[in-house]
Amino acid sequence: MHKVITSTLLACLLSFSAHSCQLRMGADSYFPPHLIPGGNDWQGLSIELAQVLAKEAGCELTILQSPWRRSLQLITQGQLDMLSHLSFSEQRQQDFLFIGPHHLETVVLIGDPQRLPALQKLEQLASWSKEFLVAILNGAYYGEAFEQLSARTDFGPTLVEIRSHEDKLALLDSGRVDAVLEDQSTLYYWQQTGQMEHRSYQQLLVVYQNPVYFGFSRHTISDEMAVQLDEAWQRLYQQGVLQQIRARHLPELPLPAPAAIF
Repeated sequence: MHKVITSTLLACLLSFSAHSCQLRMGADSYFPPHLIPGGNDWQGLSIELAQVLAKEAGCELTILQSPWRRSLQLITQGQLDMLSHLSFSEQRQQDFLFIGPHHLETVVLIGDPQRLPALQKLEQLASWSKEFLVAILNGAYYGEAFEQLSARTDFGPTLVEIRSHEDKLALLDSGRVDAVLEDQSTLYYWQQTGQMEHRSYQQLLVVYQNPVYFGFSRHTISDEMAVQLDEAWQRLYQQGVLQQIRARHLPELPLPAPAAIF
């Protein structure tokens, strides 16, 4: 009788443990091929990677739509558990545990080369006049070199902060901005899906390259849970599961090797 009760209790505890691991992931409205909303049915590379990671770690994943800057705030308030595409910094390490990386982010300047001054290196961007408008994502990090350059008093182009990735191509098409800073993988997506047809936009300059991670909130995720998530990520990598998902979306770009930062 005692063994039966013990076994039943253990089963209940395991069931409770599995269902008590709830991961709330903040997602911007539209960031192809990584985040593609469809009502309650989100799709995209980052979504699929997050789903298999949560399942392997014994967790349930809920996607909550939220602009990037707002998501960063919700993490610190304990209302979200994770984000994708998080660059590492010592400041962010105060709030985040970094699992992955899940993508090698390559930020490029995109625009019409027939309408814009030619660029060979990042420093030349400062010479553009104020008349040129460049859209950037509010709260995004584009590397220390760009941060220092854009803070200079003689920095030329006007930076236009927008709330989501969704608006960038529309802003270019409407002529409200002359160029955008965007991940190279999004440019590939636009090209592969025919969205660049009859458009003259091209990659003008590589601005920044850096691995990005799934960032888990230190306010809601324990160290033990972080280890469990990291071990799950490494198992999936060793089994080739992550690489298979990656190949369906971005066959041109390999998945970085695991290198978590706690």
